[in-house]
Amino acid sequence: MKKSHEYDSPVLSRLVSVVTVFAICICSVCCIVTASKVASMSTGSAPVANQQQAATPNQNANTPSNTPSNTPSNTPSNDAPAADSNDAPAGNDAPAGNDAPAGNDAPAGDAGLSDAEALAMYQKAAKDIQTNAVAGYTKKGWQVVEGDLQLDKLSFLAGTLTSLIKGFMTDEAAAEEKVNEKGSDDAKNRMPVSDCAASYIKSSKAKVEGDYYIITIVMNDQVNPSYNDSDGLVKMSKEFLDINDVKKTVAEDPTVSKIVKGVDGTINYKEYTITAKMTKDGKFVEITHYGVGDIKAKVNVLQGELNASGALSFNAKYYDFKY
Repeated sequence: MKKSHEYDSPVLSRLVSVVTVFAICICSVCCIVTASKVASMSTGSAPVANQQQAATPNQNANTPSNTPSNTPSNTPSNDAPAADSNDAPAGNDAPAGNDAPAGNDAPAGDAGLSDAEALAMYQKAAKDIQTNAVAGYTKKGWQVVEGDLQLDKLSFLAGTLTSLIKGFMTDEAAAEEKVNEKGSDDAKNRMPVSDCAASYIKSSKAKVEGDYYIITIVMNDQVNPSYNDSDGLVKMSKEFLDINDVKKTVAEDPTVSKIVKGVDGTINYKEYTITAKMTKDGKFVEITHYGVGDIKAKVNVLQGELNASGALSFNAKYYDFKY
């Protein structure tokens, strides 16, 4: 049975290449190595490492007016502190963040919709596609390295290693487009079910733009979300990176495992944001996803231990909907 996040999942072999280059660079100066994981997720049947597709944009790439920039006002700052690598990961089923969920009696916004009504409109449209493929659409996903890698040792190599890692990535323009026909399994599998509990939602707002609603959903922060979770980010996105996939790939790759003996850490997703352009009768025109994962990793290699940190943004676009 195919797992949902293995369907067109990002190319973990790209991670293997990054880790190998990183390890060789560090070991060549008798020090330590770290891994930077680059991924966007979706579903398939082969082992994760062989199924994943990643595409990472140049931050200067031109994007459509409805696509969130890398620094939107409701997007997490790249300067926000990452979670401590020694902190215990958040529970799989418990929502992160202390923000109260959007209440059912929230006042109407600019579009005349309450917060709860805006969220419900988005969730119904997404679930209709995920369960019944009532519309076809095109999807693409990509990632961006935000800023430079930070190392507790050999910090003078951080800039060089960041450039090497970015060299394995592609920008939005080069991200592979996946066309999903109406009524197809592809249309179902590439759309998140999007019915997470309200406690995972920080805010949901709607405004009017011409004949359309623009609905913006911001998730509460979540540390180490997993594709095995029963709720939370896993319900809303197929684009995030699961730390368990990183550990599995590093442990099972025959080349990397000779150098890297273990990896652990945290990925803190801050205010993962979904923006949808919708018709007033509840049909999608375009959806964009943008979220930054603050990563802290502890990597054990032959020469010792290295602590590294960095940030990776996850992006996706759903467009050309055909009902």
